[in-house]
Amino acid sequence: MTLSSRILFALILGVGAGLFFGEPMGALAVAGDAFVRLLQMTVLPYVMVSLVAGLGHLDYAEARSLSLRGGLILVLLWAVSFAMAASMALVFPSIESASFFSSSLTEPSPQVDFLGLYIPSNPFHSLANNVVPAVVLFSICLGAAVIGVEGKASLVRGLDTLGAALLRVTDFVVRLTPFGVFAIGASAAGTMTVDEFEKVQVYLLSYIVFSLILTFWLLPGLVSALTTIRHRDVIWLTRDALVTAFATGSVFVVIPLLAERSRELLQRYELETEDSTALINVIIPVSNSFPHAAKVLTLSFVIFAGWFADTPIPLSQYPILAASGIASSFASANVAIPFLLDLMRLPHDLFQLFIATGVLNARFGTLLAAMHVLVLSLLGVCALTGSLRLRWGRLVRFGVTTLAVVGLALLGTRLLLVTIVDDAYHDDQIVWTMHLTRDTVPAVVHADPPATPAVGPVGTRLSTILERGVLRVGYRPEGALPMNFRNAEGERVGLDVEMAHSLARGLGVSLEFVPVSSKFGANFGDALASGYCDIVMSRAPLTLANVGVFEYSQPYLDLTIGFIVRDHRRTDFLDRERLAQREDMTIAMPDAPYYRTRIARLLPGPELVTVTGMEEFLADESGRFDGMVFVAELASAWTLLRPEFTTVVPEPPLQGVPMAYPLPLGETAWKNVVDNWIVLKRGDGTIDQLYDHWILGRTAKDPVPRWSVARDVLGWMD
Repeated sequence: MTLSSRILFALILGVGAGLFFGEPMGALAVAGDAFVRLLQMTVLPYVMVSLVAGLGHLDYAEARSLSLRGGLILVLLWAVSFAMAASMALVFPSIESASFFSSSLTEPSPQVDFLGLYIPSNPFHSLANNVVPAVVLFSICLGAAVIGVEGKASLVRGLDTLGAALLRVTDFVVRLTPFGVFAIGASAAGTMTVDEFEKVQVYLLSYIVFSLILTFWLLPGLVSALTTIRHRDVIWLTRDALVTAFATGSVFVVIPLLAERSRELLQRYELETEDSTALINVIIPVSNSFPHAAKVLTLSFVIFAGWFADTPIPLSQYPILAASGIASSFASANVAIPFLLDLMRLPHDLFQLFIATGVLNARFGTLLAAMHVLVLSLLGVCALTGSLRLRWGRLVRFGVTTLAVVGLALLGTRLLLVTIVDDAYHDDQIVWTMHLTRDTVPAVVHADPPATPAVGPVGTRLSTILERGVLRVGYRPEGALPMNFRNAEGERVGLDVEMAHSLARGLGVSLEFVPVSSKFGANFGDALASGYCDIVMSRAPLTLANVGVFEYSQPYLDLTIGFIVRDHRRTDFLDRERLAQREDMTIAMPDAPYYRTRIARLLPGPELVTVTGMEEFLADESGRFDGMVFVAELASAWTLLRPEFTTVVPEPPLQGVPMAYPLPLGETAWKNVVDNWIVLKRGDGTIDQLYDHWILGRTAKDPVPRWSVARDVLGWMD
């Protein structure tokens, strides 16, 4: 059995083991990581040695020709890849989406240090930290210098010997590939949930189809159309490198294999020259500093995001997307995609979907990247050695066949997605089906204001609560997503409700929830002072507007002011400095005088209009408001109910919003208890866990054990 056959068999066996045993196979991820590290061990030294030696074999005229002709071939591969990415828009059916708050909204946009990425002030630092573009640039400079050095033959010969030794190490590690691939396949198949797959199945399926077309038809077809190398041999002779790249998820680890297979193909078709090995040793390492076909195809996610948000990117914007996307892809995709979503005025929260696709798409992307490196090497060498031929008849036949293949793929994928995709929006149900996550105490929820119990003199509220055995908590009857609201079963739930149960449990008393007005001011003060309630726990930002009316506990959450806007208006609110000059905009905001004064000072241009609440803003269909000022973390819950809206936090941010609990004036002992309780809940992680559940939605859905044959079919595990 050949090595590639063993690798493929191990991959199938690993996936089967993951499906059979499920989550326990996740433990094999350590073995998979160890194998990948072994493969990576020799790659960067090989890149450096092969580049210096490869350039050292050339003269200056050959090096100049390599940069010009190789650059043209690279642009050709980019153009083909983007054409495939653009055509993917034709397969998407219709769907809506929204998500809980993402902490990335409050993080500053990532800044790419292009100087540090490409210019190595310390080459040893770049080597130690795997800064590949910087290592490549240093190696190119050193190799270019070697070209003009007298007596370079002995140095180049020594580097060739070192490169051969590194290849031997790689060959030894490659023999372990079946074992590493089994571990990787088992851990991935055993831990990926069905929900994760279903959520992004449209993009997953489309990306897989088009990456396979590029990998096995378009790119090797270009080699066959422009050289004498047969299409079948391009794939067959490199199958071990392709399978290894797919299994490990890293094209970097198969660079030595791709270089070896390129030489074998050139030898088989008698295209090898004295300089071909040197050219391969330059082209393949250098290719890692430029976006490959898989990165260009990843730009299709931005097109997918436009379809997903029901704001398709117009064709007139495709050239901008192509130019900006390829340029930004010199950095990582995790930097490029958020930038492109902003550029195309698309909801930033869709970036979470891109992250979710990485588990599977990265494998097919790596497969495509490996083929890209191979094709770039073959076409580059043939172009520089005069073996490239423009045979128009073959090119026309290849073009016509390609159009037919792509057309059938588009039609088939479209029909399949229309059949299997549920286009109904269901994410709003996540909010209404959420339940309290922690132990509760006996509680009564009053829909109408109950009688006010008797309380003692000022300063005795704590003893009164303990004597009657009941803590009376004020709440907003209209709801305060996601802090205090009623779920579909009529239960009072939310982060503040959980905190109320925690406080009552700590005091050893039961709970009564009593309705209080949604307005700030004397209402809370009267309700608290009279004993109608002992504390208000329902989305109360700390403000100085109520000094002398009631007092606050210490903050228990630090949130952020942002905006809730329609998806297509998102970019209008990203830049605070530019937004501040927009006199043509009308922005709604809640009745909170302190924050209104602050926002008016920061945004002097737009008109600020007070509204009664989020419902009034969302119900307005006249287009009167361009957006609404709101706490960003809380606004995201509303976008789940109205997916045509999104949450924006501008840069620089407006200001933070400390959330606290209103308490009656003069009750020092009671306030000290509440403050100390908040310190305890911060310290034991309770508040962080509740934040993750109610704000970030990380545990909003009840966890379901990963399906497996052993558990769900045979019943071998609980």
